[in-house]
Amino acid sequence: MDVPPAAHMQFPRSQCMIGNDDAEFVPYGQSRSRKKDDAGWVPPGVSVTVHGFEITSGMVYVGNFLTAAPAGGWNADTPAACLIRPSLKVASGPPQTNSDLGYWPSYTDITPNQRLTYLHWLASGKSDTGYPLGYPFLYFYGLERRLVADTPSTTEEALLVAEVERLRSLFGNNGSFASYSTELLNFIQMRRALTDTQGLETWKPDLSALGDGMSPLLRVKLSLHALRGIPLDFDLAMAGILSLPPHLSGLWTRIAMTRARPEFIELTRHRFNQKYPHGFRLRDKKDSRLALTYRSASQYLHASVMFDGLDRLPDPTQLTWTKMTKLCEGAREDLTPFAKVAGKERERADSVAAALMLPPELGEGEAVRAFRTWLNGLPRPVADVPLKELGLRCFGAGKQAAGLRQTRDMSAMLMRLGYGMEPDPTHGGDKPSADVMLFYASDAKGVIIPLSANFHTAALIMAAIGPIAKNLTLGTNLVEDLTIRLRLTPHETARLTARLRLLPERLPTPGRLKAIAGTIEPAQRSTVAALAVSAVATIGEINRSMMVALERLYEAFSLDRRELYAALHRGAAATASYASEPVMVEDGKPQGRGHRIPSPPSKAKSQDGIAIDMVKVGAILRETKEVEEILAPIYEDEVPEIPISAAAVCASGQETSFAGLGAEQARLLEVLVSQSEWTRSGFEVKAHELGLMPDGALEAINEWAYDTFDEELIEDGDPLIINMALLADAPGAAP
Repeated sequence: MDVPPAAHMQFPRSQCMIGNDDAEFVPYGQSRSRKKDDAGWVPPGVSVTVHGFEITSGMVYVGNFLTAAPAGGWNADTPAACLIRPSLKVASGPPQTNSDLGYWPSYTDITPNQRLTYLHWLASGKSDTGYPLGYPFLYFYGLERRLVADTPSTTEEALLVAEVERLRSLFGNNGSFASYSTELLNFIQMRRALTDTQGLETWKPDLSALGDGMSPLLRVKLSLHALRGIPLDFDLAMAGILSLPPHLSGLWTRIAMTRARPEFIELTRHRFNQKYPHGFRLRDKKDSRLALTYRSASQYLHASVMFDGLDRLPDPTQLTWTKMTKLCEGAREDLTPFAKVAGKERERADSVAAALMLPPELGEGEAVRAFRTWLNGLPRPVADVPLKELGLRCFGAGKQAAGLRQTRDMSAMLMRLGYGMEPDPTHGGDKPSADVMLFYASDAKGVIIPLSANFHTAALIMAAIGPIAKNLTLGTNLVEDLTIRLRLTPHETARLTARLRLLPERLPTPGRLKAIAGTIEPAQRSTVAALAVSAVATIGEINRSMMVALERLYEAFSLDRRELYAALHRGAAATASYASEPVMVEDGKPQGRGHRIPSPPSKAKSQDGIAIDMVKVGAILRETKEVEEILAPIYEDEVPEIPISAAAVCASGQETSFAGLGAEQARLLEVLVSQSEWTRSGFEVKAHELGLMPDGALEAINEWAYDTFDEELIEDGDPLIINMALLADAPGAAP
C-alpha cells in the first residue's frame, strides 16, 4: 500500500499532568496539601517489616502521611488509600480471610483485624487467591499510585508493570480487576510511547489481542492521523473499527467475528488493500474533542495528557467509520458459513467442510486440494461411495453426516468443486442412508444450479419406467434419449444417470405412481405419458415388463389404455421411418448408363467417438417441440418437498422457555414450535405481533441455536423449516 510513512507526521510533544475534578490540572510536585508527605516508597526487591510482618518484595508505601490527591483540592488532607501507616493499630492472632473490605477500601479506614489480614497477605507473597478481592485491590492502589503519580525509572517501571501483569494472571477472572488493570497498563503504554517520538511513529496495534474498548494509545494515533489528514493503513483502521462500541460503529459482533477471527481479519485485509490502496482517510470533525484522562481504581487520583501546540485532538469514536463498517460487514457475512462449520472451539476449522466455506480470496487449503484429488480419482460418469466415507472426508472424525443439514452441506461442498451427489435433498431427493452416487458436473462452476422443469419431467419418466430399462441394460439409452428430447444440460444428464443407478429393481407401487401423478396438472398428464411411450419406442425394447410399466403409468395418470396402444403404434411407425436409411439400390460408382444413387448419409461423431444419427436426433427434436412448450410451466411454482423429522416440543397451552435466548425471541419461538413449517408471510405476521423485526428475530434464534446445539434451528426460505428434533434437548424446554 502507498501510505505516507508515519515518520513524516512530526508528532507533537506531550506531557502527563496530574489533576482531579475539583481543581485545574497542576503538575505533580506543586501539591496544595496542608500536611506534609513524609511516607516512603519501598522499591521492588527491598524488604520492609511492619508490626512483625516482613514484606520481602517491597512495592508498598509506608509512613505517616501521603496525600490521596497529589494535585490538591478538597481531598488533599485525605491519606492515600494504599499507605501502610505503622502508627495504626493491628490486631493479633490468625488472619480472618472471610472479612471483605468493601468498595474503595483504605488502609486508614479498615479495622485492626482487617489490617492484620492485609499485612499477612502481603508477607505471604501477595499471591493467595483465597482472600477477598479487596486485599489485592488495596495493594494494586499502591502500584497504580507509583506508576501514575511518581516518576519511576525505566527499570523500575518495567518491574512494576510486570507485577501488575502477575496480579492479572491471579485475579484477572474478576471483571473489575481486569478492567482497572487493563486501563492502567494501557495508560502506561501510551505515556511511554508519547515520550518516545520514534516509538509512537512505528507503533502498530496487535489485531489478535484487541480488548474491549479503544486503548488510549490507539486513540492518540488515530486522532493525530485524522488531524493531519494522513490515511490509515489496514492495521490502524481495523484496530479502530474493532475497538469502537457497536452502537457507534454499527458493527455488531457475530459468530464470524469470534469463531473466525483470523480469517475475518485476513479477508478484510485483502479487500481493504483492493478498495483503499492508499489507505483509509478518517475525516476530522471540528467539533470533536478527545479528552485523554486516566481514571484510577483508587479515589482522587486522576491524570491527563496534554500536547504542546495543540488545543484540540479529535475523538476517533466520534468520527465517521461508515465505509469501514460496510467493508467489515461484507467480510463477516461471507465468513458466517465457515464460522458455523468450524464450531465453537474451532475444532473443525481445518476440515474440508470448513475450508470450502471460505471465500475464494482466502485461497484453497491443503484439505480442499486433497479432497479434490480424491474426487478426480473416482470412476466416471457415476461413482458409488459409502455415505460414511464421504462424511468422514467432508467433516473429519468429529462430526457425523447423518442429518439433513449435513447432507445439504455436503451437496454444497461438492458443487464448489464441480461435483454432484444423489440422492440430494437440495434438489428434492430423499436424505441418503447408506451409499451415495457422486458424479462430475462440468457446468457446476462452484454454485448450486437449479434444475429445470424439463429435468423434473425426465426424472418422473425415469422413476416410472427406469427400473425396467435398467434391467434390460437400456438405461443409458433412455438417459440419452431423454437428454436429447428435453435438452438437458450436462449437469442434468449426469444427475439423471446417477438417479438411474439408484433405482430399485422393481417398479414403483401404484400408490407411488399416483403420488407422482399428483405433481402434474391433469391437463398435462397425457402429454407426459406420450413422451414416455415415445422414448420407450425410440430405445427399441418393448417387452411384457415394459408394457406393464407403461400400463401402470397410464392407470396412475387416469388415462385410457387405448391411448397407450395408439401411442405405441405411432411411436413404432415413426421410429421405423426415421431409423431407416436410404436403401442402396446401386452404389455411387459409375457403371455405364443409368442414374447415380447418392451415397448413404455419413454419421457424425461426437468428441467422445460416439456415433450420433443426426436424422434421428432431428426427428426427435421435432417430435418433442410441442411437448417442451407444454411442459415448461408445469414446475414453475413447484416447491420441492424436503422430508424432515420433527418432534413436538410443547403441548397446546404449555409454556416453554429457552435458556440463553432473549425474552421476545423466546416467546416467538414458543409460537413457532407449534408446527414444523411456516410460510414466510405467516412467520412475519407472528414476528410483527410480538413487536419483532422478522429477519433480526430469525438471526437471533439461529445464533442461539448455534451456541446451544452447534446447528441451525430454522432454515430460512418459503416455507421456513424448523428442525424440531433439536429442541428436545433445549435448556429449559418443556418435556
